[in-house]
Amino acid sequence: MAILGGITLFFRGESWFFVLFISISVIYLIITIYGSFQIKANYFLNSINKGVKDGIALSFDDGPDPETTPKILDILRHQEIKASFFVIGKMAEKYPELLKTIEKDGHIIANHSYDHNNAMGFFGINKLATDIEKCSGIIEHITGKKPLLFRPPFGVTNPRYAVVLKNLRLTSIGWSGRSFDTITNSKNTLLKRVKKSIGRGAILLFHDTQKVTLEILPNIIEYCKENGVKIVPLHELIEQEPYEKV
Repeated sequence: MAILGGITLFFRGESWFFVLFISISVIYLIITIYGSFQIKANYFLNSINKGVKDGIALSFDDGPDPETTPKILDILRHQEIKASFFVIGKMAEKYPELLKTIEKDGHIIANHSYDHNNAMGFFGINKLATDIEKCSGIIEHITGKKPLLFRPPFGVTNPRYAVVLKNLRLTSIGWSGRSFDTITNSKNTLLKRVKKSIGRGAILLFHDTQKVTLEILPNIIEYCKENGVKIVPLHELIEQEPYEKV
């Protein structure tokens, strides 16, 4: 209280300085919040949000899901397209055969945390590292491959993520186009949004847990074909190794 009183007395005669102090504090807070929730800002850590080569990459989060993932795999298999799946460890643990199918079909399997906890952004360094390592361990146990790519749940980042990912030698992967397929079930809305995001090096974010994603995927692929847009594997688009070399 004494400190606050001293600050108040100091600023009382310097109202312009007080206004400046408050303004800078508010701006800093806004930037920090924006940087935390906007992975493309690369505020706390560098994430790859766009590829360096021609074409686009399809990425799917939150699976594997026993209902929709197999159907999405069928579409990709029929169209001879390779995608990347950022899996939740506990889901991979629950459906190991499905994870094996994803790997067998030639898709990239990446880390999307073990639990996808809503409070993950508040985890301390040790708890965060344990969660992420657990997911990588499950993927390696099932497929024999240790992932090097990671996507933060909800796209939320903070300084602790920067430390943990560096220590675990994981590369953070963001996106350039987000479908928001977990928010709306409108096929037309999703198609319009995704089409606007398609361009050189685009990394598109979907979820293989959503039926609407399953419904619009053939339309997205057809749109790319009609416009001469190649759909390529993520690791080729970003020129990064997806797995640790044995």
